[in-house]
Amino acid sequence: MYTIIEHIEYLLTSHDCVVIPGWGALVAQYSDSRYNPVAGHIERPRRELGFNASVDHNDGLLAQSLVRREGVTYDEAMRFVRQSVSAFRQQLAMGNEVSLGRLGYFHSADGHRIEFTPFYHEQSNDGYYGLRSVKFQPLAVEDRRAQAQADAEAAFSSNAAHRHGWSRAVKVAASILVLMCLTVVLTTPVIVNRNQQDYATLNLPTVTKPQQQVLNVPRPAADTTMCRDTNGAEEQPAEQPTSHLLLDEGGNSLLVVASFGSRKQAEAYMQMHPDMARQMQVARASERLYHVFVARSYDQTHLYAVRNHLPDGYGDSWVKP
Repeated sequence: MYTIIEHIEYLLTSHDCVVIPGWGALVAQYSDSRYNPVAGHIERPRRELGFNASVDHNDGLLAQSLVRREGVTYDEAMRFVRQSVSAFRQQLAMGNEVSLGRLGYFHSADGHRIEFTPFYHEQSNDGYYGLRSVKFQPLAVEDRRAQAQADAEAAFSSNAAHRHGWSRAVKVAASILVLMCLTVVLTTPVIVNRNQQDYATLNLPTVTKPQQQVLNVPRPAADTTMCRDTNGAEEQPAEQPTSHLLLDEGGNSLLVVASFGSRKQAEAYMQMHPDMARQMQVARASERLYHVFVARSYDQTHLYAVRNHLPDGYGDSWVKP
């Protein structure tokens, strides 16, 4: 659905006056380029739109545009213009503004008078579109600004030179002080008391070789009954020797303290426990199992008694039948 607004926008690109019959006329007003001393620039020339409500006669320009573009008759075009104007008046009567597209908007000033506010930022209908204002300052102002900048630069250079001088003086004084300290340090004799030398403290543990322990475990109590020979003479009780941990050499029960997958590992374990090295032996249980034992015997009860006398650290030992 077409509107008369787009036709008014198009006509104002090539005409300085477009009349809306029964409403008023939009008139282009030109302003020349001029210097604005307050803003300090030369303003560009402008073409601005104004509104004259007293010029509302039909000059046929708007109706002819509708006829050419929309393909309607002249009477249909005029009837459409009157309907549009009637809609404009209803909007104003309701207190609303009437938008005129990119050109501006209408509003009612006192309930009767119609005013138009153009969009100054929208310059699509301006023959000077693209021109910009030029920033400009009088020569006297530029001279004062240049002089002020030169004075500021000179003051900064003077302060920088002053600070540089103080910086050099401080560096020289610091260098002299460092040289004096080095002289004192290098020329002061150092007294060395060789009878009382201090060494860096190293908290190294003292390695002591534990004493080997040999457990003398008595065999089960021997029968102390006096023996008699065939002649009836009393014999002395048989002497019961005290055995070491290995006990019966041919015993089939072992007091095992560790098991490993190779003989090399078992021998390494024996070297790590020098306190029982004399009692430890290696027995091959299978292709991948080697036992380290400290006693063997036919009597398992005696092996359990020996187990109770082992040093601390062998609490995991066990009797292998």
